[in-house]
Amino acid sequence: MDNNNSQLVFIENEKVVTDSLMVAEVFEKQHFHVTRDIESLDCSSDFNASNFGCIYYKDSAGRSQKKYHLTKNGLMFLVMGYRGEKAAIMKERYIGEFDRMEQLIKSGGFHVPSTLHEALRLAADLEKDRMLLETKITEQAPKVEFHDKVLRSKELLTVTTIAKDFDMTAIQFNKLLQSYGIQYKQGGKWHLYDRYVGKGYVDYVTYEQGTTLMRWTQLGRSFLYDFLKGKEILPAC
Repeated sequence: MDNNNSQLVFIENEKVVTDSLMVAEVFEKQHFHVTRDIESLDCSSDFNASNFGCIYYKDSAGRSQKKYHLTKNGLMFLVMGYRGEKAAIMKERYIGEFDRMEQLIKSGGFHVPSTLHEALRLAADLEKDRMLLETKITEQAPKVEFHDKVLRSKELLTVTTIAKDFDMTAIQFNKLLQSYGIQYKQGGKWHLYDRYVGKGYVDYVTYEQGTTLMRWTQLGRSFLYDFLKGKEILPAC
């Protein structure tokens, strides 16, 4: 990876840009997937010419390889389809870096290192930012994994299944939800309080013997996760 990639954005031909190598690293994608995505974008030729620039560089083996420079608008057009909490974090990070760099240029505060000491200081600061960002992503990884698992599944869930996410028994979890005013027990069965009814959080299953029981949907499971997260109760998975 070339030296420009030590930071998210940089100055190229008097424009604030990033490049496809950095995008691939940040969003944890193969570089050829990113270049493929850029080349298949359904944007106008004028927009493409203004916001994407194809250049070639030497890789670590000395081979000539293709990459793209992207403006802020080009980056946003490219990554608008990248989903997930990690992607959202990196989009915000990128937007912040573009805005910061553009503001520095406008205010005359942008300074290109002119000595080895300044260059090393800048590299150290950028590395510190990168490590802080990686720490944040690592801390959020269990939450991201949980949400990904929820979205992948479409089945109705018993409270026992959801309780296991929090390392609880069904009895403990039901009492927890009751204590927070989410559900109540009547006639030996659990029901949602009115303010949560009709939101798609639960469905009802009737068995052959005529018993009808409340079951949680994936939307409901996600709701419970977000609600309990606000109470500092996180899944154990």
